[in-house]
Amino acid sequence: MQRFRLIAMVVVLAATVGAESWRPLQAQDAADCRTPRAACDGFDRFRLNPSNSPTWSPQMIRDTGRPIVPIFEGWFKNDDGSYTLSFGYINMNLEEALHIPLGPANFIEPNQFDGGQPTYFKEIHRRIRRPWNNFMIRVPADFGDQRVVWTLKNHGETYSVPGHISESSYMIETPMAPARYLQGTASGYAPMLRFDPTDPWAQGLTGTGKGPLTARVGEPLEVSAWVNSGETLYEEPTSWLYWMHYSGPGDVAFSEDEIEVRLVEGEGLGTTSVTFSEPGDYVLLVQSIETLRNSFEYHCCWTNGWVGVTVTE
Repeated sequence: MQRFRLIAMVVVLAATVGAESWRPLQAQDAADCRTPRAACDGFDRFRLNPSNSPTWSPQMIRDTGRPIVPIFEGWFKNDDGSYTLSFGYINMNLEEALHIPLGPANFIEPNQFDGGQPTYFKEIHRRIRRPWNNFMIRVPADFGDQRVVWTLKNHGETYSVPGHISESSYMIETPMAPARYLQGTASGYAPMLRFDPTDPWAQGLTGTGKGPLTARVGEPLEVSAWVNSGETLYEEPTSWLYWMHYSGPGDVAFSEDEIEVRLVEGEGLGTTSVTFSEPGDYVLLVQSIETLRNSFEYHCCWTNGWVGVTVTE
């Protein structure tokens, strides 16, 4: 009988701490670097342990064969009284990305919320480490103590996570992160983002969308996003766009998936080209952020944008 697991993020990241059977990734297996908190030259060649934090352990990371797990990031209240549940995922593989189509291996219950989740799960990023807060579900004001459960099946296991609004410890107090601005830090707000110069600016985790655009298999499609630093006092006159394949049946290749955008009077444009291997309906995700160096923490400070693309032969 297949095992069923309800997994919270902290459990996933800490599950093997202290386990005697643990053996580090061969590439990181320096003789004097066998413990997860070791600080020594050459141990973290993938920069999985950021310099400003000792809390991330690469114990569970391997090249292939490790879990891809859904994560409930938290919830926040919307201006109209409804709530947004925020999800992400962690792929614990350095080299293995997986397509998990909607269906028995990738579903959400109740099924009224099913269908908008990612179906492509990219390998771990060397700096960001995982896609944070990239999938939103809006629930009504009277949602109460109900649950929205996202389930992924991969590598012979089943992983499920419940989204809810019943625990204040999961509340994302600042989905646009003004608290950091009020405390006087440089990265106070998420950048503003839009896909057309005539569109209104969007800001924060709920972001904005565009499409569907149209493309043909094997023919590059140019996609652009405008960025505005808004009230954030950037240390450098630049911003970053981070593009990724969110859903769709085939492979997606970007000419650049990490784009440094030069800002003039706080505003700039970033453009990339994307090519699709198969026909079908795709979604691309872009996240606008001040820097990829260390900003993807504590839900601060970036803006999501989703681009739908219909690809034909």
